[in-house]
Amino acid sequence: MRISPVVRLLDNHRAACSLRIAVVLALASTLLIGPLHAQVQWVSDGFFPAVLEFKEIKSVQTEKDLKDSAELAKLEFGPALIEAGLRRYGERTFALTDAGNLSVSIYTFGDGRAAYSALTLLAKSRIQTGPPGDFFATEGASLFFASGNNCVHIRSTAWEDLPKRIATSIVNRIGSHESKVPNLIRHLPPDSCDPSSIRYFLGPRALEFFGTRVAGENLAIPADVEVAQAHCTIQDRTGTFSLLSFPTIQMAEEYFNSTSLYGRDASGKANLYSRQTGPLVGILEGNFPADVADKTLGSLKFSYAIKWIYEKNKPSRTIWGVPVKILGTVVHSIMFTALLAVLSIVAGIMLAAARVYARKRWTRLEEHDSYIRLKLDED
Repeated sequence: MRISPVVRLLDNHRAACSLRIAVVLALASTLLIGPLHAQVQWVSDGFFPAVLEFKEIKSVQTEKDLKDSAELAKLEFGPALIEAGLRRYGERTFALTDAGNLSVSIYTFGDGRAAYSALTLLAKSRIQTGPPGDFFATEGASLFFASGNNCVHIRSTAWEDLPKRIATSIVNRIGSHESKVPNLIRHLPPDSCDPSSIRYFLGPRALEFFGTRVAGENLAIPADVEVAQAHCTIQDRTGTFSLLSFPTIQMAEEYFNSTSLYGRDASGKANLYSRQTGPLVGILEGNFPADVADKTLGSLKFSYAIKWIYEKNKPSRTIWGVPVKILGTVVHSIMFTALLAVLSIVAGIMLAAARVYARKRWTRLEEHDSYIRLKLDED
């Protein structure tokens, strides 16, 4: 069978078209796969920024992820951070496009109070209200901030605006939450304390690493006591204000009565004053006159939350000698019982009507049933 030249020409044209379509599909798939792969890289595990998220970041140089307590204890100030509730530490160092580098360290704690404490201890400048984060502190190209249960430290050798942009990215990954300053910080005298010197401690180990000595020694406190310290300036005289918060009023009284927290300190160079109110103990050290110290410590207040006791003892309204709340409960019970009775009666009526209707229906069918017999074989 001979094949016409026209048929051959058509076959060659079809083959060429098929080849062209295959080449076009291959190129399209190549172009599509590239952007899809890059898009996947935008999503980073944890809170760290992705490599392709910022044009200044070139690649990841080093990475750490510590969760074991023994490994966390090897960190700088590790014991103090573990005392505050450190649960995880992550660190990544990124190479930048301008031959510099950037480091991101994330400390994860059990609550926001511990994250705020770590921020006050690790940062050396004034703590400010965010954004970025709930609270932050800047030191040149270095940025500290606390967001939720995390305290983050970003260090950069270039691109001074890059740390803030990365901080915003990390905060977005952490998510929204309620933030507030610990209650103990609010008791510090705002007019006399230097905001950049405020430190918040959650135990004796933190005081040992970062605390200011009182009367030449570190404050000896139990493990469950919170401490806030700040440098004070009152009438051109400087000193240190330490505020201790105990779990109970009895513990505060025992500490106040068992410690000589007044008079001159051991070096004889400064005066030492103290005051106890509720579970709080305030200690003021410095060359302050007695009247100034009395006024400063006198501003320390503690209010008891006894609203529920007042409401419990408040006389309630009565009708015929019976409290209104009890009568209301009885009335609601009677109404509920009446409603159940009505529903039961209605249900009984509907069930009886259904049975009567069914019985009549079956009786009619039986009356209409009949048989017809045809005698076809009879003459």
